[in-house]
Amino acid sequence: MARPGGFDAEAHEKHHWWRGLLLRAVMCGALTVLLYWAWGWLGVLVTLMLWARAFAADLVALGEIGGRALRQLAFRPVQGRFYQFKGHRIRVLDDEVDRRRWIARDDLATALGASIPAGVIRRRQPDALREERDGLYLLDEAVLAWLREQRSDRAGRLALWVEREVWYPVRGRKASYTQKGAPEGAPPEGQKPAG
Repeated sequence: MARPGGFDAEAHEKHHWWRGLLLRAVMCGALTVLLYWAWGWLGVLVTLMLWARAFAADLVALGEIGGRALRQLAFRPVQGRFYQFKGHRIRVLDDEVDRRRWIARDDLATALGASIPAGVIRRRQPDALREERDGLYLLDEAVLAWLREQRSDRAGRLALWVEREVWYPVRGRKASYTQKGAPEGAPPEGQKPAG
């Protein structure tokens, strides 16, 4: 822990990690040249163990970073848009401006096992449909309202899943408090209860 106005050795080393790497490379290189001069190729073989020991942790860390980077690169096309309900893939689009999400109607219908009437949702909420290249997407709030009106157990479970996995994460605790309603007698958001 750094003292106020004092020297923070740990932070200094984080920014100058290359110094230790360079020092190890110079030391190993010098020893390799010395042993090559003394023993020839046998000296180089002996110093290979020294090189491996000196750079093993760095090579493992480099491998981990490379693996993470490859994984991110591989999953970038579906990052944040791939969801699954009971083994069914459901595509979700984020709308960062309005802080809401759009769910693919075909994927929802497949997961529900029944069709979802776009006309009914359009009559209730005209801005709840969005046409994309890969199909029609429905606003998550409109999907929730429609699913809650259905009588099947599967629709109830799907509505709960949409609320937990899609609706709630993008809006957060404050939205659920104000939009779904607080318990009877609860003080307004941000105000402490009397007593």
